[in-house]
Amino acid sequence: MARRMNRHSFLRNAAIAGIAGLLAAVSPGARPAERKVAVPTKEQIQKMEDASPDKAPVAPASPRKVLVWGHLWTHDPNPFAAKAMEVLGKKSGAFQAVVSEDPNLLLPESLKQFDAIVMNNIHEPEPFLPADLGKLSKEEQDAARLRDKAIKKSILDFVAGGKGVVGIHAATAACQKWPEYGEMIGGYYGGHIAQEVTIRIEEPNHPVNACFKGEGFKIRDEIYISKEPYSRKAVRVLLSLDLSRMADPGKRPDKDYAISWVRQYHKGRVFYCTLGHASETYWNPLFLRHVLAGIQFAIGDLPADAAPNAK
Repeated sequence: MARRMNRHSFLRNAAIAGIAGLLAAVSPGARPAERKVAVPTKEQIQKMEDASPDKAPVAPASPRKVLVWGHLWTHDPNPFAAKAMEVLGKKSGAFQAVVSEDPNLLLPESLKQFDAIVMNNIHEPEPFLPADLGKLSKEEQDAARLRDKAIKKSILDFVAGGKGVVGIHAATAACQKWPEYGEMIGGYYGGHIAQEVTIRIEEPNHPVNACFKGEGFKIRDEIYISKEPYSRKAVRVLLSLDLSRMADPGKRPDKDYAISWVRQYHKGRVFYCTLGHASETYWNPLFLRHVLAGIQFAIGDLPADAAPNAK
């Protein structure tokens, strides 16, 4: 697509290609001056492979395809999360991971090929708009905003219609002006702590928690503190900070520090885990097994109760 597009060509393209084709033709935009983020080394990738399970919790009902979506260049953990999802899916046989930052893959015609979306640390306020939006012509800006609106509807329809979405770490920091996203994912970022924490297994018998065998664990990572619309009346909390074995961070008066949860969103399924900022987390065997089970739950292969903890 030409870098500049006048009003007449915009309308002509719309008439020829139809609105879906036009939206897909909108340029993702040029990247800004990129933040330099590390990518996994060969040794670190080998650690991921060694730590990943040989077998999934359940055999997939059919070949599964998962879109791992996010801008790898914007946030330190993103390249590590992307590679870990690739390794996890391939080694366990649970799914094929397609890693991309192309927003056009989130439009309905492309998205329908996938069984779930993994939101890979999409912490930007508007992750689906071009980073150089302000430098585009008015027609290009209008088209980009139209595509953004279509992507948001596409994601909600995808999950509500029976597919799945998985949020890794910073996925709750994104889209805070899009309330339907916060409702779907289960909460928004409201602050964080970065330290060694002790994790409590809230439901030892839940299928997504089976890897822990009922035993809590310690991990050093960046922990997000959830804010509204987070509520135990809307999500089923699986892991939380164990305040009997660590100091209260003092970030929530109700002392409710959820680490991971599942929820039903209409006909679809949601899994979120706040762990995943530290690169070492992506070769932590417990984290990888928990996320794998969460992805299989979101896909629909692993049946599990998603009813909220509190009524």
